[in-house]
Amino acid sequence: MELALGLILLLYGLSDLLFRFLGLGAYAHGSRREAKVALTFDDGPSERTEALLALLRRHGVKATFFLTGERARAHPHLVEAIRKEGHQVEDHGAYHRALGLLLPWVEWWHMAQNPARYYRPPHGLHTPFTRPFARALGKRIALWDLESKDWLPLSPEALAERLLYYLRPGSVVLLHDGPERTLRLLEIALPKLLALGYRPVTLDELKPLPLTPRLALIRGLQGLEERYNLRHRVERAGLGPFDLFRVEKKPFPGPSLPGLPKGTPALELHLESQRAMELTPLEAIRHTRESLKKVAALVAQDPEIGLVYGYSSLAPGGRLFGFQTAPLPLLPRLVASLASAWFYWLYRGELPKRENLWASLAYLTREELLRRFPPSTPASLPLEPGER
Repeated sequence: MELALGLILLLYGLSDLLFRFLGLGAYAHGSRREAKVALTFDDGPSERTEALLALLRRHGVKATFFLTGERARAHPHLVEAIRKEGHQVEDHGAYHRALGLLLPWVEWWHMAQNPARYYRPPHGLHTPFTRPFARALGKRIALWDLESKDWLPLSPEALAERLLYYLRPGSVVLLHDGPERTLRLLEIALPKLLALGYRPVTLDELKPLPLTPRLALIRGLQGLEERYNLRHRVERAGLGPFDLFRVEKKPFPGPSLPGLPKGTPALELHLESQRAMELTPLEAIRHTRESLKKVAALVAQDPEIGLVYGYSSLAPGGRLFGFQTAPLPLLPRLVASLASAWFYWLYRGELPKRENLWASLAYLTREELLRRFPPSTPASLPLEPGER
């Protein structure tokens, strides 16, 4: 009896790990090559649905609403209003009480009540039966790749800042129809994300694809990236869809350079791999050039920064942008090479070529960065007479 109970608990735990935390096989984001994003709202309709619709209408934005059956039946006029505004309506189950879903017959009834093509489980909860039931009912499991965290008692300003930091091309954003802070969050974030070049669309227009094991692993590791950014005070150089660098202020670990001794304050460059993972080589070159202008703007604002640098097996390619390379000691070289190969496989689905197998240090001095990529900010270095 105890063994059977243990196996059942293990099966439930593995199902939640694979299908909720990683999202394997779920529809959680679209193509990373286009600046389309899907805003999705759970738990409605609510007393704030009309205000939410007015806000979306004011900005010309379409969204997807995952409605619960009990609330939809209680407010049919709001369901009709959502559809009339051109938004997509999908299924969030019969109600929002997740505990009962641990019983298979309750979960089947819960999923079968509302007709829809997409189903989002309450809290994303998965049991061993969720996926088979969805397949039998002809529904796709819709999750997300960015939580707005609008259920937490945080200021709308802080939530909006976080959303804009982590929003990516193809993102499916989890929001809620109900909390007052969601409205304020969107009042702050919507104009900014539109100005950055993002285009909010319905889930159908986004055309998400089911997550492969590699894409599911990327989704599962996103929390580690956020914790690293907070702990090390990493900031993005530009918030646009294809601004490809995050920067971390650190002492330069490389060799002493003329006028720049070892330990000079520098910016370590971290590639925004999810933004670059589907770009063609020409697109990557173009966006890298534009992104380095944003890095230069940050450097121009901080007179302490002497140079920018990064570790990568692709460091020789940085010469195209003026970077110099330097060898690494054996142990750091081995660690950087393994990390570079891991990320190259994770985000590109392939291993580096033999000639790019070993990582090296790439760096660009402050003067050369500002000369090659003059930022269009008041902090830019003045141009010489006659210089374009």
